[in-house]
Amino acid sequence: MFLAVQKLLRRMASSMRLGSAKNEGDPVEKSSQVTQTSADAPLDSETLTGFEKTLKECVGKDTHIVPGCVLAAVDKTGDVFYLRAVGDAGVAPDARPITTDDSFWIASCTKLLTSICALQQVEKGLVDLDEDISRILPEFKDPQIITADSTHEDGYVLNPAKNKVTLRHLLTHTSGVGYIFMSPLIQSWRNKVGPSEEELSGLVAKTYDAPLLFEPGQGWVYGGGIDWVGIMVERLNNGQSLGSYMDEHIWTPFGMRHTTFHLDQHDEVRARLVPAALRDAEGKLIPRPIPTYTETVTEHSGGGGLWGTVPDYIKVLADLISPEPKLLKIETIETLLAAPQIPLDSPALLSLISSRSGALAENATATDAPLNYGCGGLVLTKDSDVLPKGTLSWGGLPNLKWFVNRENGIAAMYASQVFPPGDKQSVALSNEFFKEVMRLNAERQ
Repeated sequence: MFLAVQKLLRRMASSMRLGSAKNEGDPVEKSSQVTQTSADAPLDSETLTGFEKTLKECVGKDTHIVPGCVLAAVDKTGDVFYLRAVGDAGVAPDARPITTDDSFWIASCTKLLTSICALQQVEKGLVDLDEDISRILPEFKDPQIITADSTHEDGYVLNPAKNKVTLRHLLTHTSGVGYIFMSPLIQSWRNKVGPSEEELSGLVAKTYDAPLLFEPGQGWVYGGGIDWVGIMVERLNNGQSLGSYMDEHIWTPFGMRHTTFHLDQHDEVRARLVPAALRDAEGKLIPRPIPTYTETVTEHSGGGGLWGTVPDYIKVLADLISPEPKLLKIETIETLLAAPQIPLDSPALLSLISSRSGALAENATATDAPLNYGCGGLVLTKDSDVLPKGTLSWGGLPNLKWFVNRENGIAAMYASQVFPPGDKQSVALSNEFFKEVMRLNAERQ
């Protein structure tokens, strides 16, 4: 199946001449409000060539390389010049066509919004990036480090950490906080001390109250650090829930009416939810339930708890490339959120680079190029074959991807609900979409 999509994408490369924004049938308008008709119109025009022709073949009923996806791109003026929903909402025989109104579990795309909330606290002077975070999160007052030890009956040993955990560590995944489902060591510890992962469902602080995997600042591991950041935001705002804070400072100001931590409180979002699919060992897409903990959460997961739509999310990305951003100061975006934070001589950078085949492959884009990590996601420090230097990007578990690049004034999002994370066909298609976005943006200059 992977070879099939690669073949389709290679065919595209020889005819990459998609029509200009003024051509009939293009999903492009000179307004941030793209009409539903243009956005959801079927890809049935005889004039379609290049990327969109390939896109049509990739999501067709016969190929189902992906069931369906929603694609969007925006420029620094706020013009959503590309918005397209293609394919089906799920793999059921009677699956309806997917639309741009449909909602997704955006998973780790939540992290960008939580990071923005955290940097707002920094701008207000409520917290310093490099102070001991235990002032706000006393759970980190005396952290322990877990190390594998086959000579010990438990298979591991615990030792006091020498370094203090900071907000910068948590935002850049250099704190040592891991994910239980990605760390056999933490799983072993949890099995011994309890409670079980299932019993912790929805309890954010207790879920990530585990030993660190290394000295803070001395490694990189994808984990629950941003969930702790969300708790920090709540505590700095007198216990206001993370969702309430986001609603006040992001969702309502930007008109994001279809973004929530609680499906049970938003019937419209639930009704438009795209069913998930799993690619099995034979490459076939089969129905796959979205993890139940995302619906039963009692605390707001700043690392992966949001549900939302692409038109909502693209508004945040648009602000981050705007000449006059409202969410954060330009200096904050350019020196913290989207700028490298890991020193070049740090072992954490080597650890990050060694993660190319793991978390980076599952969540980010263009990991073939030199990279670093910012307070908001992965940062390319040189051009890649997909995206240019200075690009900030990340994604979400069911193969959602986003990027922003202030220098080029461009941002985009690819959204699907396909498992497993890092699905090769999905990665190939999203990368080709991002290449197309960069090409279209260059044509529009």
